[in-house]
Amino acid sequence: MSMHRELGKSKLFRDALYDFTLPSPERHQITFNRAEAIARSSNYTLKDVYEISEHFWLGAIDPLVVIDVAAYSTTLIQFNLATGTLSAWAHRPEIAELCRQLLNWEVSSVLLNTSLTHSDLVSKSGHFLLTEVAHGLDTQNIETTATQLPDGGFDLHTPHPGAAKFMPCTTPVGGIPRVAVVMARLIANGKFHGVRPFFVPLNDGKGTMNQGITSRGLPDRAGTRPMGNGITTFTHVHLPATAFLGDWETTLPPRIHLLASIWRLGIGTTTLAGLAIPALRVAAHVTADFARQRQVTDSGGKTVPILSFRTTGTPIVKALGQAAVLEAFYRELRPYYAADPKTGKHTLTVDAINMRNFALDGVQNIGSPPLAGNKHCLDGSSRRARPPSRKSIDAELRGMAIAEGDVLVLCIRLATEYLLGRYALPPPRYPDSPLAKHEKGIYDEMRDILVALGSDHRSAAFNSALLPRSVPLVLAIGQRMAYEAALDAGVDSAFVRLYVSSGVLQDLAWYTESGLTTRVEAIKAEESAITEALDIMEETLDKNGCAPLLHAPILSQSAWTEWVDTLPLHRSKL
Repeated sequence: MSMHRELGKSKLFRDALYDFTLPSPERHQITFNRAEAIARSSNYTLKDVYEISEHFWLGAIDPLVVIDVAAYSTTLIQFNLATGTLSAWAHRPEIAELCRQLLNWEVSSVLLNTSLTHSDLVSKSGHFLLTEVAHGLDTQNIETTATQLPDGGFDLHTPHPGAAKFMPCTTPVGGIPRVAVVMARLIANGKFHGVRPFFVPLNDGKGTMNQGITSRGLPDRAGTRPMGNGITTFTHVHLPATAFLGDWETTLPPRIHLLASIWRLGIGTTTLAGLAIPALRVAAHVTADFARQRQVTDSGGKTVPILSFRTTGTPIVKALGQAAVLEAFYRELRPYYAADPKTGKHTLTVDAINMRNFALDGVQNIGSPPLAGNKHCLDGSSRRARPPSRKSIDAELRGMAIAEGDVLVLCIRLATEYLLGRYALPPPRYPDSPLAKHEKGIYDEMRDILVALGSDHRSAAFNSALLPRSVPLVLAIGQRMAYEAALDAGVDSAFVRLYVSSGVLQDLAWYTESGLTTRVEAIKAEESAITEALDIMEETLDKNGCAPLLHAPILSQSAWTEWVDTLPLHRSKL
């Protein structure tokens, strides 16, 4: 059920399907208007953000966020990355006030004076600038510098084009002034003090960048809503002493201190990946509604809805089942993270990678025959109203994966460290389950190879024999953990069985080689689980609470007729 139910009924969100008919500047403005509306409706407190409350955590899986992913991403950046990072220094009165205003979408247009006080309140969008053109996941080697000046302030500078900040939304559009937490190399008295955070005003949101700051707007991604992404450079930008977020004295090594400074990234990665859950549900809901109405006639003249065909119902219940299982996994992660940040950090990575993988697979399956061409679940608009090359949910999920770090690179890092024994992950709670046995089998195979290589993870043999297996290992771990979370959370047994049987079929060769099943048995197991899941499909769709938020034209004949009337008309002169 959506906590933004009334907001979803408003014209601002009802008209989302018409966004793609508007010019880019108008689309930017609408997206930011929605972001502000979501932010105000969420009503988060600083405690919610800093302590990662359940209220904050569950915001990502609200069905409303699927209507405009860019709008939700904007609020998540402002609340999680900007405000969340600042919250660690909320003991400073001026930072506490700034956090309050960011949470309320109100910040002074004149920021970062000598005391960080505020008078003129206007809307403001907060951002987080870490990665650079030449440094993606290689964050400890970023090259933007913040050099301390004699007056105690700092000179923020981009030394060359490769050190330009890449991707964050810094272009002055949308009418909302932008500020950011910028990560830079702190230099004082010629000495490097680590990569540290600074608070920096960027632009007025109306076309003018602040002195010394440039932003080159990147093209809007096809099939998605615009976020105003850009490439940002700083040319000797003067910052006051209060712009520095942190303490000069630290006993931590630079790398560890950096990880402590960017602690909100792991939270952002998972909460953004949580969008996969409502995406699957919205896709399933729109497709099911359409399939109920769409009739076919057999040779005897009898009409039946296409939903009655197994090929139509199967991807729908698979999406619903995956969403139910992944929600249980997602909910379980919040206390994991709070209890053990080190273990939680890598558990979050496993969770995020698995949610992306299953969501992309689920949305793509819903769009397969006989529903090809109907992956317009985000807006409900058809191929004729949208860029034909990419459907919205699919495009948004892929963009999310890019924004939060390449899946392959994250898997390589996690799998390598895990095999070397440097990281710990929660052990199986049900070690006799098929998915737990599969995980152990994959791990043991890789571990044996590593031992045979003398544990040399930098060798050519490791590169060729183990790196390609990183993704399967992480997915196996995630499948097992999601299954356990679903079992303990009481997810309907039909969906749990379907999740397991589908997981077995994804690596059927291993299960048959291990003597756990045969091809015929595995297919029959999934067939039985699908039958059971189809029996609870309608009930599940009702419980998900997506219906009040969906305004797709294909959901009713009247809505379809109204939408068709908005299309360009071409006819003869006669």
